[in-house]
Amino acid sequence: MRNINNNGMEFLRIEPGEHERWLPVWRLYEESFPVAERRKMEDHLLACTDERFFPLSAWEGATLAGVIFFWEWDDYRYLEHLAVAPQLRGQGYGSEMLRYLRDSAHTIMLEIDPLVNELSVRRLQFYERAGFTLTPYRFLHLPYRLEAQPQELLILSYPEMITKAAHNDFLRFVNEKVIRYCEQPAAE
Repeated sequence: MRNINNNGMEFLRIEPGEHERWLPVWRLYEESFPVAERRKMEDHLLACTDERFFPLSAWEGATLAGVIFFWEWDDYRYLEHLAVAPQLRGQGYGSEMLRYLRDSAHTIMLEIDPLVNELSVRRLQFYERAGFTLTPYRFLHLPYRLEAQPQELLILSYPEMITKAAHNDFLRFVNEKVIRYCEQPAAE
């Protein structure tokens, strides 16, 4: 997948065999999210085989600007991961990646940590400036790793507040489809 937005940022799906681009993408992903919120590489590679999963990287020429991993089904997009390269934060790259994601007719959902510190409040404000609405719904996100615990998260939606039915569709999709690509307990 290759898409270029109006500002020249290029969105690419990078395959593991493309070492020159794959390694910095994977490094940014691993450095940007806590262990409980990220897949092991083998699980990520399996997720990449799912046609509903879009693990995109954003490039400004030869410079990795960020990653934006999302799922798409029916009328929805679920923003699973968004990260901007540390040296580019605060320069509008995250907003540009969100504009790319919003450039569709889909209802977009994402989750954030509860508002417990300044960083979590700033994250909420970032998404609200981008047009997302904090919903009254909560979500107990199952961990991506066996050693981690489930985490209660807040749900945001775009372009408007989602209904309870849409929230239920989101829960069903994440808990039945997305979780397949996370570390699972061994069958007894």
